[in-house]
Amino acid sequence: LLQHLSAGSFDQLVPCCEDLELTLQEEVTQTPTAEQIDQLGTIYAVHLLAYLLDGQLNEARFLWKRTPESVQQHVQPAAAHALLSARWRRQHSEFFQLLASSSWDPALQPLVTEVTTRSREQLIGQIGDAYKTVPLDRAAAMLGLDSTAAREAFTQRGWTFDDAGDVIPAASKRSEDGLVLQMGEAQLEHLSEYIAYLEQPQ
Repeated sequence: LLQHLSAGSFDQLVPCCEDLELTLQEEVTQTPTAEQIDQLGTIYAVHLLAYLLDGQLNEARFLWKRTPESVQQHVQPAAAHALLSARWRRQHSEFFQLLASSSWDPALQPLVTEVTTRSREQLIGQIGDAYKTVPLDRAAAMLGLDSTAAREAFTQRGWTFDDAGDVIPAASKRSEDGLVLQMGEAQLEHLSEYIAYLEQPQ
């Protein structure tokens, strides 16, 4: 597991953690020692973060329910669960704040950085799909960035800004008119729900 972390093989973490969890269930006693709890805390934190990286929120929730209570109290899995809770509640700002401010073990930091990067890129894409224009401050808050960093991130994607300073996401490969003509009623309803998802209070 640590080899995958150090090598940056993040896509291998979920199957590795799932196999390891099955092994641990057979080997770990019901009253693990302090040293075992410390080791298990790192393993379960990696497992939760790996699910978050892949967007497997339901799997992460079930994993937390299976996590021994003594391990849930460990600082690393507790921090990972706080992330899961914020992501589940669609509190984007809180999610990125926790990623940046929690006391992560140095061994977990590369994975935490990858979760931050992928999650932020995914959310930027969702903002671009959902909005014709969006206030810069609001978009920056969703991404857990200050306005300067958010402006730079948007500029790198080829997005522009109107006279009021609002963000104008770059047009997708398909024209907006063509996209609307191709949309059925169910797709339009889904898009409305999607925008409501992004409009959750920050």
